[in-house]
Parts: sequence; structure tokens; C-alpha cells
Amino acid sequence: MSDPTSPAQPNGEVPQAPDEPADDQGSEPQEVPSEAPEGERETGPAVVVRYGLMRHIGRFRHALDPAPPPGTNVVIRTDRGVELGRVISAVSDRAGCGAITPEQLAGYVESSGPDYPFSEGGKVLRVANRQDIIDHRHLQNQAREEATFCRQHVRQAKLTMRIITVEHLLGGERIVFYFTAESRVDFRELVRKLAAQYRTRIEMRQVGARDEARLVGDYERCGQRCCCQEFLKHLKPVSMRMAKMQKATLDPSKISGRCGRLMCCLRFEDATYDELRKTLPKRNTWVRTKDRIGRVTDTQILTQLLKLTTADGSVVVVGSDEVIERDVTPPAPPAPPGQRPREVPRPAEQPAPSPPPPEADQEAPQRPAPAEPPAVIPTQQQKDEAQREQEKPSAEPPTKRRKKRTGRRRRHDHKPKSARALPSASAAGGSAGRQPGKAPQSSPDSKKKRRRKRRRPKKE
Repeated sequence: MSDPTSPAQPNGEVPQAPDEPADDQGSEPQEVPSEAPEGERETGPAVVVRYGLMRHIGRFRHALDPAPPPGTNVVIRTDRGVELGRVISAVSDRAGCGAITPEQLAGYVESSGPDYPFSEGGKVLRVANRQDIIDHRHLQNQAREEATFCRQHVRQAKLTMRIITVEHLLGGERIVFYFTAESRVDFRELVRKLAAQYRTRIEMRQVGARDEARLVGDYERCGQRCCCQEFLKHLKPVSMRMAKMQKATLDPSKISGRCGRLMCCLRFEDATYDELRKTLPKRNTWVRTKDRIGRVTDTQILTQLLKLTTADGSVVVVGSDEVIERDVTPPAPPAPPGQRPREVPRPAEQPAPSPPPPEADQEAPQRPAPAEPPAVIPTQQQKDEAQREQEKPSAEPPTKRRKKRTGRRRRHDHKPKSARALPSASAAGGSAGRQPGKAPQSSPDSKKKRRRKRRRPKKE
């Protein structure tokens, strides 16, 4: 039975615990395929077959005559059991007509890296007939029911795992359950229940996000099948640097695949972009072409084009094959229109020393310097008079500034404020006969007095 606490193996299968017998799982004894000797494996007829949900690839010997052509469904025996696969290519001493040589196959596997999942030692049993295709479709429908049964027991046991899909082999020797989990899961009790239910060997295989897309993905936004399903077998990490080099958009939603990670095509195109990028000059360097000298401001890797900015500010696009010289000295900036070009100042030449004058027989008489006027020293009386003049007050009194009137003067026919005010409710006697809201009428004498008061000028 599978031990969930043991680390994952390179083939993804969980190892069995040696202390538990295989009879508890209800599994039948598995027939171990016999491997051919090394010499027979090299010289015998073989074909390259793709098989399984993970779309593994392997080299399988056969004794069929004639050899199955590419695209033929065959029944093969692998290290897992009897499965249904499809022929990709035949391996023959003569290349051509859908066949490759063993040297070409070995070179392909070697160039793919040591981690490329390529198996050898299997055998082609027969070409798949109609009954094999019907049995395969029946097992696919049964695998959906097995996945539903397993999910129910996962929920009952409250296991932190998610069942993705189930693969039932054609021979019935094994049922593979693919699941995802963030940490290790103790599924020993779940394996017992599944083995008791289906009476066969149970394999629990944990996969990552990219392998999940390989199992359940179909088509991508480019219109082609997912690369991991079609031809990519070893999924290497993809970094954001590759997207920047290929000038792809940096929006994660546009450069992510079905698995939620960066698309695999960014990885296998990175080597081509890196090789083409090395042939282009670096940015902000000056290059010389047949017609001009310019600074590289932008590059196009696939088209091998350069955008140059010349000294006068014009922008041109040239091919990388037009560059004659790289890393040249930048030219001097041109002078603005209407202005003479600036000349580089030269160092001033020092005049040659003049020869000394000839010595005269008689020295010329020196003229006396003009005498300076004597300084005038004021007396004590002059100092006292100047001090009294400074302390003497001025005769003119300071003028008083008149305040400037602002606003308009009232007209004489306006009513005074006392006349415009409304009478209060508690007025004295005699006001009972007046109408409310009317002011008492003033006599003509009082109006004359008020007019005289307004006309009287104010004293300064």
C-alpha cells in the first residue's frame, strides 16, 4: 500500500510500505515485463509511441510485419501494464517515409536534456482492433464514476486534497488517481477503501499546476493545443525576464496559460531571442552607417531593426546589417539656425618681451610731485555754532492732515433717521390715534434747524 509520508519518487508514484501485504488492497499479481538484451534493443525493429494521460513517449520493440505507420493505435506493454498508445514514428536504419534512424533518435533525446522522460524496454503487442477501442472508451466512462466515488470519500475523511482525474489502464492492472495538495496527506485509509471497491492496484499520484493543465487542458488562446499536451514533456521554469526580452505585455492575465503560470512558449523561444539579441548593438550607444551617425534608442530583435536618433534630432530606422562601426564618438551638437557655429577658443599667445631702451649718456631730470593742499581744521567756535543750528527747532508748525471724506453726501430732502424709525408699541399718550407704522410729522421749523446744522462747516 502507498505510504503518504514518504517523499515523492522521480516517476511520481508513491512507494509501497514493505510491512503491509499486497492482499489487503485486493490487487492482482502484476506481470513484470521482460526486457530485451541491449544488443536486441539496439538492432531490432522498433517504433516511438505516445501513451497515457500524461502523454509519455517511449521506444517499443515490435515483431509486426509490416511495421505500423505513424498515427496507428497499438496495444503496448509498459512498466505500468497493458495500455493503448499511438505510433509517432518508426525507427529504421533508413530515414524517410515516417521513419528515423537510431542515431537521430538518440541525438533528439540527448539534446532534450537528462530530465527528458523517455522510456525504453517496452513491447508492442498488436495493432489495436475495434474491440480494444470500445474497451478503452468504456474504461474512460468508468474512470469518471471512479473519480466521483473517490471525491465522496475525500470529503467524508476531510482530506486536504483535490482529485483531478482518474486513469484506468486498458488491461485493468492499475487505476491511477491524480490529485493536488498543498502539503502531505495521509490517504492510507482512502487507498484501502478504493482497493476494496475495485479489487485492483491503486496508485495515488500528486501533480503540480502545470501537470494539471496537461491533464485537463485543451486549447490555448493561440488556437493550438496546449504545448504541454502536444510536444513539451519536461516543463522547465519560466521567468519574467523572458517576457521582457520578447517585449510581451507584462500583464499576468495575458501571458499566463491554463495553469495560471507563465506560458511555456516563452521558455522554448528564449534561446532564439537570446541568440538574435547578441547580434544587435546596445542601447544608448553611437553607431555609424553609410550615411549618418546616430544613437541607438530602440531595437527589434526578430526583425533586426534599429531606431537611431541623429545629432540634429531626426529619427531613422535602419537594419542591423547597415551598421559599419559601433561605439563611435558622438558628434558635436549642431548650432541653432541664425547663429554662427561656436568656435573653440584658442589659448592667447603671449607677446614677446620688448628690448630694453638704450642707455642715455645723461639722466633726465626728475620733475617734483605737486604739493597737496593743507587740511583746514575748524575752530572751537565753528563747532559750537554748527551744533546749535542742529538743535534749533523748525519755525513752521506741522500741518494737520484733513481726513478725507468717503461716500456720498445725503441729499437735504431725505428724511432723518428719527423720522424713518417705526414707533414702538409702548409709545406715550397721543399716539393711540396714529396709524401703526407711520412716523409723527415734524414741524417746518425743526426741518430748517436740521438743514442749518448740516450746512455748518466743521471746525478745523
